[in-house]
Amino acid sequence: MKIQTDQLTALRQIAEQAKGTSGNSDAFAALLAKEVGGDQTAQTTGLAAPPLGGLASLDLSGVQDAGTVEATGQFSEEERAAMKNMDTLLAKWENYADTLASGSGGDSLKQAYGVLQNIETGVKQLKDDLPSDANSGLGSLVNELEVMTVTEKIKFNRGDYI
Repeated sequence: MKIQTDQLTALRQIAEQAKGTSGNSDAFAALLAKEVGGDQTAQTTGLAAPPLGGLASLDLSGVQDAGTVEATGQFSEEERAAMKNMDTLLAKWENYADTLASGSGGDSLKQAYGVLQNIETGVKQLKDDLPSDANSGLGSLVNELEVMTVTEKIKFNRGDYI
């Protein structure tokens, strides 16, 4: 799955505009100098640490590393299989978007519709295989995938991509 940082860049710019980064960078440079080797190092070299990004204001307390979650064993085998299927479906969505973006005529639309049908089948299977006691985040993600699939199918049948 491709990771696009457009939204993070915009978020950083907004946060930098809201707060002056000069105060944050000076405080960070002082703290870094204190931790690394005392105040003399920062004063003698004249070097300052790069400015702190705007992500400092985000509340990331609920975010867990994927390795941490697996280490605690919070997910059952069925949920792990569902997440693997979810990853496969998201890769198919990228393939679908790339096929539509190529725009090489009727052949690409036929291929895109085939990929969309494959996605629809995968979403139905994933929804059926999802354990009833699965965590609510996974269930809501499956529902969002189903809504996206139905929406794209309606748009495709309506002729939006011709």
